[in-house]
Amino acid sequence: MLYPEGDMNGSQESEGQEPKDPHRQFLRQRNLENIRKVLSGELTAEQLAEQFADREIELEDRADHDGLTGLLNFQGFTDALTADLKIIHQLDLPAYLAFLDIDGLKEFNDTKGKMNGNRLIKTYASVLQKKTEESPHIPSLIGRFGGDEFVWLSIGASKQDVLRLSEEIRREIPEAVKKEFDDPTLERTISIGIVPVQKDDDAFKLLDRADQSLIQAKGQRNRVILEGQM
Repeated sequence: MLYPEGDMNGSQESEGQEPKDPHRQFLRQRNLENIRKVLSGELTAEQLAEQFADREIELEDRADHDGLTGLLNFQGFTDALTADLKIIHQLDLPAYLAFLDIDGLKEFNDTKGKMNGNRLIKTYASVLQKKTEESPHIPSLIGRFGGDEFVWLSIGASKQDVLRLSEEIRREIPEAVKKEFDDPTLERTISIGIVPVQKDDDAFKLLDRADQSLIQAKGQRNRVILEGQM
C-alpha cells in the first residue's frame, strides 16, 4: 500500500494530536541545534542572526524569481515594472515592452519530454540575458511569465535599437538551440510582440497591449511585430 494506515497524505495522527509534518520537524530540530550551539559557545548570537538573515534574503529572492531560469517571475517583474513606470513617466523617457513566446513548446515537450523542454526554456532565457547584457546602453528588465513566455522592458532606447536587438534575439535563438542539443536539424523559433510605453500606461495595461502584439506575431510565427504593424 502506498500510504500507511491513515489519510491519503500518509498521516497517522492519534485522536487529539496534530498531524506531524516531517519538513517542519526538520526545521524545528535545526533551529534547536543552532540554539544549543549558541548556548555552548560553538556559535555566537551574531553568527546565528547572520544565518537567519541569509535565509530570509534567499526566501525573498525565491519569491520574486523563477526557479528554472533565475529571471524575475510574474510577481517580481510586475512589481519592478510598476516602480520603473513611475520613473519613466516622471522623466518622460522612451521605453518599450516586449512579450516573447517560444514557438511550439507543447509540441516539443510532447516529442522530446519535459526535461528537455526545461533545457529549451533555459536556452531561450540565456540568449535573452546575453543579448540584453551585450547592450548596456539599453537598460533592461527581463522576466519569465509562465511556461513559454518571457517579457522584456527596455528603457531609454530608440525604436530602431529595440527592433534591432529583438531581431538579433530572434535570429540567435535557432543557433543556440542547435548548439545546446547538438542537433543541426533542430529548428526552434521565437515570436516577439513589442509596444511603446504610453503616458497613461500602468503595468497591467502595458502588459495587455504587449500581449496583443504577441498574438499578431504568433499568428505568423518567428516574427517581431511592433504595435501598429501589419
